[in-house]
Amino acid sequence: MKKIFLCLLSSLLLFLSFPKLSFWPLAWISLVPLLYAVSEEKPYKSFLYGVFTGIIFYFGILYWLVPTFTAAGEPKIIGILVLLLLSIYLALYFGIFCFFYSKNFKYNAILSAFLWVTLEFIRTYLFSGFPWALLGYSQWNFLPIIQISEYTGVYGVSFLIILVNVTIAHSKQVTGYRVKKYILTPLIVLCCLGFGIIKLHNSSATTSLADPPTPPVGGLCRENPRIVTIVQGNIDQYIKWDENYIEKIKDTYSNLSLSSPKNSDLIVWPESSIPGYLLNDKEIFNWIENIIKKSKTQYLVCSNDFKNNQYYNSAFLISKEGIIVGEYSKVHLVPFGEYVPLRKTIGRFINVINEIGEFTSGEKYNTIDSSIGKLGVNICFEGIFPNEIRKFVKNGAEIIVNTTNDAWYLNTSAPYQHFTINVFRAVENRRNVVRAANTGISGFIDSYGRIKSKTNVFETTTLTNTILPLKNLTFYSKYGDMFSYLCALIAILFLFIYSFRNSKY
Repeated sequence: MKKIFLCLLSSLLLFLSFPKLSFWPLAWISLVPLLYAVSEEKPYKSFLYGVFTGIIFYFGILYWLVPTFTAAGEPKIIGILVLLLLSIYLALYFGIFCFFYSKNFKYNAILSAFLWVTLEFIRTYLFSGFPWALLGYSQWNFLPIIQISEYTGVYGVSFLIILVNVTIAHSKQVTGYRVKKYILTPLIVLCCLGFGIIKLHNSSATTSLADPPTPPVGGLCRENPRIVTIVQGNIDQYIKWDENYIEKIKDTYSNLSLSSPKNSDLIVWPESSIPGYLLNDKEIFNWIENIIKKSKTQYLVCSNDFKNNQYYNSAFLISKEGIIVGEYSKVHLVPFGEYVPLRKTIGRFINVINEIGEFTSGEKYNTIDSSIGKLGVNICFEGIFPNEIRKFVKNGAEIIVNTTNDAWYLNTSAPYQHFTINVFRAVENRRNVVRAANTGISGFIDSYGRIKSKTNVFETTTLTNTILPLKNLTFYSKYGDMFSYLCALIAILFLFIYSFRNSKY
């Protein structure tokens, strides 16, 4: 019973570390109770304790899946079933970590951290990938420590957290040589912290976002920041595709757009903002064209697209003359939201949870040339994948734009979790991020992860800020997940070594 309590305590501490609550210091001790529980257990029991801890944690952090499915018209039992199955799947990674930790890596903080990163990296890609609530994401508002992400991605922050947790868990049980070995942990953390403090100290508004705009007399300042306005229409998910509300939706976006600052260089609408098909509905296109010509600025709008008998989730850049000059179609689709995996098997029991049907993936992570620089436009779910945003930047993106419709999540913690993930995309690539969300949270994040301005959820509003296009590539932008590959290589190598050493002949 005591060990069950320790597992529950770890689940609670982890849950409290993430948004909406975001008590980030708790993450640094969150796994200590679990590690105590499994330290003297056999590997298979450690696996079970790990799975139990993971299930409770993910049930808490992903609870919003149930109202999301319900909002989409699915029976509540479907949402509960999906939440349960996904929680069990993700909890397996906890179990695997605890299994090898108790069997091979006990008392070795660095190898334990290598193993944890390896498992996080695997779940980023396996079965389409679901890197939600990676341990490092809990530190989104601890800016000094997350600056290492420009080299390691978010996985480097997860590495440090595991390093500290394992060190604390066994600090009273090590003597002699092991004490010296554990001195490495504070040294590594302090070096990373010092690096981040120096980075933030040396950063300036000229290399990040400027403050909310009061354009200088005589034109833009010497660094040529551009003025961007986000339109947050706050359209309820229940009425987005209801024909009875089309005029209301159009009026909302028209009024907000035309009331935005006249000197905006770009106006950004969120995912699914257009109540129709931009390229297939002349009336819709004429409506937008009329707004644009009155605004006399470029617009980035999102619309479903239908071509070659296939649906796409797309973003379009429209010039101030009303001409489409760039587009991007979403590549990484949401399982069950935009397509059903294993359609022949699962599709008999569940439909996609949108009003359109199954979407088709776009072909490439192309940038869009705009008047403010090259845009890396990612749509909704794509923003949670570090390597996919990196591809936009490596392909020339100077500004990251995330458009999303988080109305699905209703009044849950999901919009907060989703928004804060973008902090890491900014730091990893040293790019300013513009985020436009239908019901919030919209905002501007600078290249050091500082949130310069943001909206509230379920707020009908616009948000304007000045922004700079940035060109330099970080180590992460150039080379991707080299740190994670290195962690995986070392972890697997030592697992083989320990397996060989413990084998009986």
